[in-house]
Amino acid sequence: METPDGFRCPNPGCGEPARPEDRFCEACGAPLPTRVALIGVQAEATAPQYAPTTWEPAAEPAQGRDHVELAYPDLAGVSDRGLKRNRNEDALALARLDNYGARILVVCDGVSSSAEPAAASQAAADAVLAYLVAAVRDRHPDPEEAMRGAMSAAQAAVCVVPWQQADGEEAPATTVVAALVFDRSMTIGWVGDSRAYFIGVMDSWQLSTDDTWAADQVEFGLMGEEEALADPRAHALTSWVGAEQDGEPVPSIRSFTSPTSGCILLCSDGLWNYAPSPERMRELLTELPGDASAVDVARGLTEFARALGGVDNITVAVGLV
Repeated sequence: METPDGFRCPNPGCGEPARPEDRFCEACGAPLPTRVALIGVQAEATAPQYAPTTWEPAAEPAQGRDHVELAYPDLAGVSDRGLKRNRNEDALALARLDNYGARILVVCDGVSSSAEPAAASQAAADAVLAYLVAAVRDRHPDPEEAMRGAMSAAQAAVCVVPWQQADGEEAPATTVVAALVFDRSMTIGWVGDSRAYFIGVMDSWQLSTDDTWAADQVEFGLMGEEEALADPRAHALTSWVGAEQDGEPVPSIRSFTSPTSGCILLCSDGLWNYAPSPERMRELLTELPGDASAVDVARGLTEFARALGGVDNITVAVGLV
């Protein structure tokens, strides 16, 4: 099969030509996330603006993924290397599909102990965005099933990230949290410990739960939350997207209808480690100007984490509802 633009499957073990409309490679089954995402977003959504950065870099001037900002009027995200890490291993993806009244937010945090964490997080973010854009475009009747499909696409994408084992590294892996939003109705899907919150006018909620050792100890009544979080094993992941686990991960899915206006907030632990509770997240938002735009909120929360040390990569995605 020949294609006019020479597009091919990104799987290094395949490389077969693929048509622009293909979602998966017909030869090996690998997802074709970036191509599909571009088609869906360009055809049916307003392109985001790449907002100028005002951050002072920790050392060398920011290059590539060290600092990324995406901004629509009511939907925005910031992904920042932070002050201590050598590179940004988080990934961010957004889409606003005006013809369908839908918005999509994705945040991924590459597992630093695995091989190619930056590539893994980007592959997962691209795959989830691509799948959900296609699901919205095709008017998928069940948002929760669409989200499950998106998480399966992320798993497939990460499992074909090329890597070479070295120094005990495991196969590429990442966390994923995503939101599919229609007006005030939202469907959240996640694997790992990147989080989703809804911050309302008078109240706030954590919409996701962590797939971590500490969360399991608390859930099963083995430890109190304070004791579990103080343990060195607290942040060890019990589920992730990628290989080196028994079977495909089972994503958690939650649908939520916001009772008031507010914002849906997705973030990596580079932010929530400094403000883990939904109440504290709401306090941070109330400290921002009342007319703050989505990108103002994302920038403000990123700066908050940097001001407290910025020891990890920081990624924040915000949708105003």
